[in-house]
Amino acid sequence: MQNFETLGLLSSIDRVLLEERAIGLLECLADHDVDGAMTFLSPKAQVFLGSDRRAMPFFGSYEGKDGLRQALREIHIEYDVLSQDIRDIVVDQDRVVARRTCRMRHRGTAKVMDVDFCDWIQFDGAFVSQLSLMPETLALAELVA
Repeated sequence: MQNFETLGLLSSIDRVLLEERAIGLLECLADHDVDGAMTFLSPKAQVFLGSDRRAMPFFGSYEGKDGLRQALREIHIEYDVLSQDIRDIVVDQDRVVARRTCRMRHRGTAKVMDVDFCDWIQFDGAFVSQLSLMPETLALAELVA
């Protein structure tokens, strides 16, 4: 029978694993490492980029690994991530929320700016089943203008 001490130890191991996997995924995304990012996703993963398609044409919902490939390709055409600073990560059961700041350059205008992100990641086992990348849309719009 499990006691509270062993249950706490098991949950902390899971928390560490999910945090490590979330950081690994975010690092792959910042490096435009599509193949590396695919290793973290379940085959039926749902990916949400931003919340307002009026701000950026590639914002929206994508499904599966092919969908993520398409979304990352769209981002890579427009933006280059120069650096990334993951500020906070919160793990709650099978969900992770990360706050990060990316130094980004728009490839068309060559403007450089810090863009804040709030990313929501849901795991199914050790693989990501839902990924929501929510950038600060005002900063992205300023990069384009």
